[in-house]
Amino acid sequence: MKNRLLSITFLLIIPIIFIHSVCAKERLPIQLNVQGKSTDQRFAVVLLKSLINRDNKYQLNFMDDGTGIQLSEAKLHNDLLNDKIHIIWTLTSKSHEEKFQAIYIPIYRGMYGMRIPIVTKQNQNIFHGVKTLDDLKKFKAGQGSFWADTKILQANNLPVVKELKYINLFHMLEGDRFDYFPRGIPEPWAEIEREQALDLVVESNIMIRYTAPFYFFVNKSNKKLASYLTASLNSLISSGEYNKMFYSHPDIKSALNKANLKQRNVIHLKNPELTSATPTDRAELWFDPNQSLVH
Repeated sequence: MKNRLLSITFLLIIPIIFIHSVCAKERLPIQLNVQGKSTDQRFAVVLLKSLINRDNKYQLNFMDDGTGIQLSEAKLHNDLLNDKIHIIWTLTSKSHEEKFQAIYIPIYRGMYGMRIPIVTKQNQNIFHGVKTLDDLKKFKAGQGSFWADTKILQANNLPVVKELKYINLFHMLEGDRFDYFPRGIPEPWAEIEREQALDLVVESNIMIRYTAPFYFFVNKSNKKLASYLTASLNSLISSGEYNKMFYSHPDIKSALNKANLKQRNVIHLKNPELTSATPTDRAELWFDPNQSLVH
């Protein structure tokens, strides 16, 4: 009789343990492998953390934390295609949108299509008097070999010197391998500070402008994650929290204070890499340098 009671008790406990185990697993956040380091304070990383930390559905695993070595763009693309990494962020192109699922909210509100050159100190007035695209064609730009905006410059017949490694471009610029390194609005001042051992400055006369969104990308098969990120971003935008985060971010706030945008001569480029899915009809998603910068 005693053995029978023990058997019945055991049979009753097993389903309870199983149900508890299943529920516990359901509550565990899904691990997302993402590019970069968790210590990165750039806006894209801060924004992604904010999106994911709103609930307990996902947890971020930054791929560079373990190695300390930045994965190349080619490696990131390959890993995203093979589902070894789940989220990357970069400037878009036709090729990117064919291979990956873009989250069609421009992370930097189009600021990466507003390029301010870094030049050497001895060439800080190199663009004085440059007014047109034809004027700009007299100078060579430095760019990453596989960057989306490299294609944009080349499509507008601007001379480009290409290099695989981003960090090498600063040394190549100082060595007069090319004349300027065009950077998105949030970038050049932080980069100059980081590379202060080099003889470089931010040029003050021109801005090169083209429509070029910077998106989060996921694997095309990961529709749940794509829907989650899209809904979360739209929620932030509707509440006004996105703009608050954007304009208070140190890199963006500092750059806008230094950029002197309204006094720069703007040289417009066409972007043949832009797709019909670009949300150009949603004015609230884009930064307008001609509007007041007070937020």
